[in-house]
Amino acid sequence: MNLKNMDQITRDNFLKNELSEEKVLMIEKFHLESSPDLYWVSRRENSHEQIFFKHSFIKNSSILLILFRINRLCFGKVKYFAENINNFEPMFYDYKLGFQTTQLWNADFLQHKKSGLIIDLRYLAGITEIEKFREFCSSLEEKDKN
Repeated sequence: MNLKNMDQITRDNFLKNELSEEKVLMIEKFHLESSPDLYWVSRRENSHEQIFFKHSFIKNSSILLILFRINRLCFGKVKYFAENINNFEPMFYDYKLGFQTTQLWNADFLQHKKSGLIIDLRYLAGITEIEKFREFCSSLEEKDKN
């Protein structure tokens, strides 16, 4: 079967059938479409096409790794949160209800369980210096001890 020659909807559906329900929900949440070269991309109106990852990446990666790739987080952050994910609760914000617990695929925030601190994934992307990230991690680990 030649995926490059398929129309957009047929190719997207074919590729989504290879993925778990959570991964399909992520693709739909971020309005991603497949390219003929089998990349998942965002084609928003009045914006340049943004490539997120190859289909093989989403097929073979964990939800956490995919979520962090979409949010442009480095491998060091992926590693830290993968090792400590049980200390965090995935959340999203609803303007009527406030912060709500959710499944990891739908998270925009992570709440540190011990301290209640809510961490915006966009904030994590803004930490570009390793020392600042280590300070951040140390402060969370200190709260875990208390």
